[in-house]
Amino acid sequence: MTSRNGGKILIDQLLIQGVDRVTCVPGESFLAALDAMHDADIDVLVCRHEGGAAIMAETAGKLTGKPGICFVTRGPGAMNAAHGVHIAQHDSSPMILFIGQVERAFRGRGAFQEMDYEAVFGSVAKWVVEIDDVKRIPEIVARAFAVATQGRPGPVVVSLPEDVLTDIADVADAPVITPVKPEMSIVQFQQLEALLQAAQRPMIILGGSCWSADGCSAIADFAARFKIPVATEFRRTALFPATHPSYAGDLGFGQNPKLAERLKSADLLILLGARMAEVPSAGYTLIDCPTPKQKIVHVFPDAAEIGRVYPPTLGIVCDPSSFAGSLNWMKAPLDIPWATATENAHMDYLTWTGAPPRIPGDFQYGDAVRQLLAAVPAYWESGKQQMYRRMGDPTTPSGSTATGVTRCRAPRPRRPLAASATASPPALWPSACSPTAPSSSLPATAAS
Repeated sequence: MTSRNGGKILIDQLLIQGVDRVTCVPGESFLAALDAMHDADIDVLVCRHEGGAAIMAETAGKLTGKPGICFVTRGPGAMNAAHGVHIAQHDSSPMILFIGQVERAFRGRGAFQEMDYEAVFGSVAKWVVEIDDVKRIPEIVARAFAVATQGRPGPVVVSLPEDVLTDIADVADAPVITPVKPEMSIVQFQQLEALLQAAQRPMIILGGSCWSADGCSAIADFAARFKIPVATEFRRTALFPATHPSYAGDLGFGQNPKLAERLKSADLLILLGARMAEVPSAGYTLIDCPTPKQKIVHVFPDAAEIGRVYPPTLGIVCDPSSFAGSLNWMKAPLDIPWATATENAHMDYLTWTGAPPRIPGDFQYGDAVRQLLAAVPAYWESGKQQMYRRMGDPTTPSGSTATGVTRCRAPRPRRPLAASATASPPALWPSACSPTAPSSSLPATAAS
């Protein structure tokens, strides 16, 4: 082993974990790490504001499935970055925020820009830790990657005392962290199959993170074979093609009343990666709590989220893409009782998005959006919009401003959010969904 200072040890760990880009607003509290970045094969994006740097890291985590990395200085820098941490927590995006901290000997004395980061970020981050020994940097960084990516992905905050980064140590590097992905058991597969066979008005709700292009393709194929209606949660329209005959719409602000009523009257809801929080549930009114009228199958990669709000009939701790791949083993019934209802659901979606309501005044926002969308496709496919296409759904803003655009959008193929570090960039949705080869690890006996 070679002696290195803490800053060098830290950046070496990031390189081992496959980090090739970080965002930051430079600060004196982590100069040793900045010096190590200068000599490393890492793209350092220097930002004007810590809020922007943190949100860029959150977005990177959301799109790649690998933790987005952000460095900020202590005190005000950390507070500015809180925006990105909050978004990462709500959107289940893997992210690691490194914050400079005062020297260890100064802690607890009210030193310049000193803060207790565990107290500040404890309610929004999955884990908050301060490294107090240079020899523990590899251990703690490796654990940060594991916590950020396993279960329900989310943000981790790591505090870096200035003198820890300048201390010298001989320490071994940590190995590459491979997230553990839970999968559905054969018993759960059979229970799900029985619930579907007994259903008359099933519906699938897609949401969350941990999705890959293959997973999105698999759920589209399943919906085509079973002719089951599919809706997407708030800001998750990229998970399912809007041109698919099973697409029933999105559960965001300004929901289609017919979609809301269809969800209420369903007898089986499959929440796939979805949590049905405040916005998609229309203020927790679409599903009764704590006694839902519908039977609920909740598929989520973190057991702590299953039953947190809605007690499920069947809870499955599983990565959504893995679950979607397992559905290739399930045989569709010859007679599908809900097929006509699925056709009606898609027609309701087309009607709802195709005729924007009139508003007072001469300028009509709906007409403007429709004209823009009519002009976009040719330019969209010209090769000049690669960045936006990778972002899945760039036309959907957050907050209440999303209502008009979502309502007036003409249906067109979506791109899924790539959520696998090893998955290839998602391809554009095909015009028709054809069955795909089974990608699950379930044995062939599960298909019988």
